[in-house]
Amino acid sequence: MIGINVVILQKNWEMRIKSNRIEDIVKFALSELEGIYSENEIKQLTYSLITHFCNIPKTSILANSKQTVLESELLKLNFAIKDLKKEKPLQYIIGYTDFYNIKLNLNHKVLIPRPETEELVDMIIKENKGRKDLKIADFGCGSGAIALALKKNIPESEICAFDIDDNAINQTKENAQSLNLDINIEKKDLLKDNFNDYNFDIIVSNPPYVMEKEKSLMRDNVLNHEPHQALFVKDENPLIFYQAIERIAQKNLKPKGKIYMEINESLSESTKNVFKDYDTKIIKDLFGKYRFIRAEKLA
Repeated sequence: MIGINVVILQKNWEMRIKSNRIEDIVKFALSELEGIYSENEIKQLTYSLITHFCNIPKTSILANSKQTVLESELLKLNFAIKDLKKEKPLQYIIGYTDFYNIKLNLNHKVLIPRPETEELVDMIIKENKGRKDLKIADFGCGSGAIALALKKNIPESEICAFDIDDNAINQTKENAQSLNLDINIEKKDLLKDNFNDYNFDIIVSNPPYVMEKEKSLMRDNVLNHEPHQALFVKDENPLIFYQAIERIAQKNLKPKGKIYMEINESLSESTKNVFKDYDTKIIKDLFGKYRFIRAEKLA
């Protein structure tokens, strides 16, 4: 029995970081995470963890790797690196992410906003900034990233954020409160509910568009940790949410109103065809992928 306890203690010790120096924390991370991330990724992730848990700026980390952290901070870093080893996304570990110059809490099970979604928001802001009294709908608001970034940058607009998921509704409410941004947040099913009481100038959405057959192309950090209902659609009907948005737009989008959406690159032409009665353009992202559709209602 004593021998078993010694082995357990030894294993627990081996799992710990050698010392509370930053250089040893980085060495530990490189050893634990080798083969999962590149060396540069590991270092950047570790610097982010140290900045978050120890309040040490990255410039200070790089300038003096022999400085130490508190024992309580070291324990948090140990567990955080273990979470990275399980491929838990950094944003879920630290509980927030930065998106278009706003800080979004991610305490609930919602999709982590992507850089391409920032591109979508940037497009909307540049094309509509300065306009007053816009009524904007965000279908599938998730963390509230799109809706809140638009409200911050087009403050005189009225933003309505919709989602079917309670986690998304709660996260959006929490983020709206922490950012002191006033938007309307409502639980609705895009596929079933009506929007008769609304009349929009702009509809924006980043709906689920990854087909189930494409799961093999996704990394484990996404598959094992992010909400599948926010990502995937059935292979037999991958455009179901775009078709729903088009039906809503027929009744609830004003003439000359615009629709902005992220899309699946492999379905760009068929998605555009859903909006064949609109002035519709497929737009590339910064990497040259067909990632967005902008559609203007003609009448």
